[in-house]
Amino acid sequence: MSRSKKPDKSRSKPDRFLNWFRTHKLDTTIVAVLLAVSFGVSAVNMTGYPQRFEDEGTYISQAWAVQKKGELAHYTYWYDHPPVGWIQMAGYLTVSNATDRYDSAVSAGRELMLIMHLAVIVLIYALARRLSIGSIAAGIGTLAYALSPLVVEFSRYVLLDNVALFWLLAALLLALSPRRHIFTAMGSALCMAIAVLSKETFLALLPVLLYSMWSVGDKRNRRYTLTVFGVVFLTISGFYVLYATLKNELLPGEGHVSLLGTFFWQMFGREGSGSIFNSGSSSRGLINYWLEIDYWLVIAGVVSLPIAFFYRKLRVVAFALLIGLALLLRTGYLPFPYIIVLLPFASLVFAGVLHHTIIVPLQTCISTTRRILAGVATFVLIAISVTMVYPVWQPKLAIITSVDRNASSRQAIDWIEHNVPRDTLLIVESAFWVDLQNKGFNQLEPVWLYKTETDPAVTKKIGGWQGIDYIVLNGPTIGDKNFGKTFPTTAQAIDNSQLIVEFGKDNQKILIYEVRH
Repeated sequence: MSRSKKPDKSRSKPDRFLNWFRTHKLDTTIVAVLLAVSFGVSAVNMTGYPQRFEDEGTYISQAWAVQKKGELAHYTYWYDHPPVGWIQMAGYLTVSNATDRYDSAVSAGRELMLIMHLAVIVLIYALARRLSIGSIAAGIGTLAYALSPLVVEFSRYVLLDNVALFWLLAALLLALSPRRHIFTAMGSALCMAIAVLSKETFLALLPVLLYSMWSVGDKRNRRYTLTVFGVVFLTISGFYVLYATLKNELLPGEGHVSLLGTFFWQMFGREGSGSIFNSGSSSRGLINYWLEIDYWLVIAGVVSLPIAFFYRKLRVVAFALLIGLALLLRTGYLPFPYIIVLLPFASLVFAGVLHHTIIVPLQTCISTTRRILAGVATFVLIAISVTMVYPVWQPKLAIITSVDRNASSRQAIDWIEHNVPRDTLLIVESAFWVDLQNKGFNQLEPVWLYKTETDPAVTKKIGGWQGIDYIVLNGPTIGDKNFGKTFPTTAQAIDNSQLIVEFGKDNQKILIYEVRH
C-alpha cells in the first residue's frame, strides 16, 4: 500500500492568500483607493501646514532626549504624560533617520504622523466591516474621514493623541474579533495599554473596550476573556506606576516630582477651560475653532448618533462617541487636540447609519420600479450632500496643501545658525529647541521658555535676566496679555533688549531679541 503524500504547505499558503484575496477583492480595492487618496491629501505640504506649535516641539524634544541621551525628557521628567508615545517617536526617528532628511525635527515627526494616519484609515475601514457595515457605506464613511479638513490638519500634528489613536482603534478591532479567542483578548489589552501609556486621557474609553468584548463574547468564556484582558492591561499599565515607585516618585514629597502629585494637578489644580455653553469660555472658543475648519463630519456623527443606538452592532462606536461628547460638558481643562479621538467614531457612526437606513433598504427592494426610484433618490441625496460639502472642504484643503506657515520658523533658525555665537544662552520656544541642538547650540543648551519659571534648576542656571543673551519667540507668545506675569524673568530681559530681526507676519511672526548687559 502506497503511503499518502503529506500536503505541500509551501503551496497551500499562496493558495490560502489567493483565496482570501478573491474573497476580499472589493474590500482590498477600496482600501487601496482610500490610502491613495489619503496619502495624496495628507502628504502634500505636510511640513508647511499647519504652523508648528509648542506641544509638537515638546514631544519631539522628549523623543530627542530618549534617542540621544537615553532619558525620558530633555528636562526633569515630571509625569505630565506617560512616556510611551514619545518613546515610539524616538524609535521611528532612530530607525528612519528622518531628522537627517528634513530641515526641522518637527517635520521629521510629521512623517511618522502620516504613516500612523494611513494606518488609522485602514483600521477605520476594517472596523466598519467588522461592525457589518457594507463596503459601500464603509468606504464613504472612511473617505469622509480621510478628506475632512479637520482630520487632515490635526492628523499632521506631532501629538501623543495621534499615536494613541492608532493603538486604541487596533484594540477595538481585536476586541470585536468574531473568533472570541483568548489571544485576541490579550492583544486588545496590549494595544489599549500602549494607547493609555501614550496618552492617559484615552483611559476614558476603556469601558468601550470592555463592552465590545462582552457584546461579541461567547457566554461560555466571556468572563474568562474579560479577566485575561483585565490582568494583561493592568500588568502592562502597572509598569508605569512601578517605575515611579522605584524612583521614589509615586507620592508627593519635598524636593522631587511625583506621579500622584502631577495626576491631582492635572485633574483638580489645572485652570479649567470653562463651560461650552459660555460664549466667552476657552472651551467654546476651541469648539468654534474646530467647527470653522470643518463642521460637516462632526454634524454627520452627532445627527447619526441617536439612530445608531437602534442597531446592536453600532452601539459600540455610538457608545464611544457618546462618551467623547459627554466629556465636552465638563468645565475642566479642554485640550487643543481633544477632537482627534472623536472624529473616527463620528465617521463610523455616520457610515453605519448610512448603511442601515439607506443602502440596506435599497438593496432589499423587490420591485424593479422601487429599486429604480430608490436608486435615483440615493443618487440625488449623495449629489446634494457633495454639493453642500464641497464648497466648505475644497478651499480649506487647498490652503492645507499649498500654504507654507512654517517659512518664518525656518528662516529664524537659519539666521541664528549664521549670526549667533554658540556659547550664548538663548530662550526659545520648544518648537525650535531640537533644531538649535542639531545646529550646535549644545554647550550652553537653549532654554525652553516654559522652564524658565517652572524648573528650579533652570532658574538657578539663568541667574536672573542678566544671564540671558538672546530671546527667540513667536509674536503671539509675547503678545499674550499674561506673558509678563507668567514669564517675569524673560519679560524683564525683553525690556532690557533690542529687537534685532523678525521674520514672517501675523501669527507666523518670529521675533529675535539681543539682551543688553
